[in-house]
Amino acid sequence: MKRILFFSVSIGSGHDLAAEAVAREVMVRFPDCRTMTVDTFKYINPVLNKVIAGSYMESLKFNPKIWGYLYNQAEAGDKFIDLNQILSKLVSLKMEKLIKEFDPQAIVCTHAFPAGILSIIKAKYGLRIPLIAVMTDYTIHPFWVHENIDMYVLPCDEIKYQIREYHISEQKTMCTGIPLRPQFAQKMNQEEMRKKLGLEPEITVLVMGGGLGMGEIEEIINTLGNADIKLQIVALTGKNGKLLNALQLLTTENRIKVFGYIDNVAEVMAASDFIITKPGGLTTAEVLAQQLPMVIVNPLPGQEDRNTEFLLNNGVAVKVRKMQNLVPQIKNLLNNKIRLRQIKEMSALIGRPDSASRLVDYLETLII
Repeated sequence: MKRILFFSVSIGSGHDLAAEAVAREVMVRFPDCRTMTVDTFKYINPVLNKVIAGSYMESLKFNPKIWGYLYNQAEAGDKFIDLNQILSKLVSLKMEKLIKEFDPQAIVCTHAFPAGILSIIKAKYGLRIPLIAVMTDYTIHPFWVHENIDMYVLPCDEIKYQIREYHISEQKTMCTGIPLRPQFAQKMNQEEMRKKLGLEPEITVLVMGGGLGMGEIEEIINTLGNADIKLQIVALTGKNGKLLNALQLLTTENRIKVFGYIDNVAEVMAASDFIITKPGGLTTAEVLAQQLPMVIVNPLPGQEDRNTEFLLNNGVAVKVRKMQNLVPQIKNLLNNKIRLRQIKEMSALIGRPDSASRLVDYLETLII
C-alpha cells in the first residue's frame, strides 16, 4: 500500500489547510494510498503545543513588534535558540517509531519546525525517505533551510532567486505554489454565488482576518459601514466567536452579512468585488487564485510584511497605512478600470489554483 506522511503545526489554519489540500488530492487520485497528518507540537507534547502556540498568538496580538524583531534577527542569521535541535533530541525515538510503523514513501512538511526536526532525525537514523518542505509564505526564511530536505516546494518563481543565497541547488526546488483546496481551482459565476449566499447584486467587499479572525476587522467594518459609497459588506470572522457576536450587533448605513468559520471561502470570494484582509501566506494564495483585488491594512511584522512586499511588487494589492485612507483608496480602485484589469491579469499570471494537483504529480513519482 502507498503511504504519505504529513507534518503540520496548528498555528493559525494555513499550514493545516495546505497539508489537507495535498492529502485530499492524493486520496482523490490514489484511493489506495494511505495518508496521515501529524500536528507536530501536539504530537510531541500537548502542553508544549499550548505554550508555543499561545506564546506566538499572544505576541502577535499584544506586541507584534517583538515578533517582527525576532523574525528579522533570525532572517539575518541569528536563531537565538535552535529549537529544532532541542526538540529532535526529545522526540527522536518517538518520531522514529512513528515513521517506522507508518512506513511512508514520502514525508511532506507544511511548517518549518517539523521540516527542521525531521531533517536532523533523518540524518541521525540514516533514513532514506524523501523529505519535502512546502513553503507557505512568499519569502524564504532560514528556518526552512536544512541539509537533509530533498525538495523545496516554492510558492512563486521569485523565491527561486532568493533561495540561491542559501546554496540550495535548483534540482532541489520546484514551484507549484502554496497548496490550495479544490474549490479554489473552480471557475465560479459571481451572480450565481451571490444568489447562493443570499447577497444583493451590488458592489461587494469581503473582510476577513484568516482562520483566527485577526486584525482590525471591527474598525474596518465600522469604517466601511458608514462610508459615503454604497457597499455590501461580507465579513468572515473565522474561529473568533467574540468578533462574530460583536459584528452581529453592529448597526451601519451599508448592508453587512457576517459568517463565522466556513468551508466555502472560495464561493464567498467569487461573490465579492474585492477583499480587505491580512496577507497570510495561504490567504494570499487563495486570493490570487480567485483574481480578487486585495486591500491590506496594517500587516503584521515578519511573514505578512514579506507577503505584502511580494503583492505590491507584482501590482495585485494596495496597502492602507491609516484607517482614514481606507474609503478613499477603495473609491480609487472602483473608479480605476485599468488598475482593476491589471490586477486580474497579474493575479492570473502568478496565481496557482492547481497547486495541490501539481505537487501530487511530483509525489506520484515517489510512491509508484
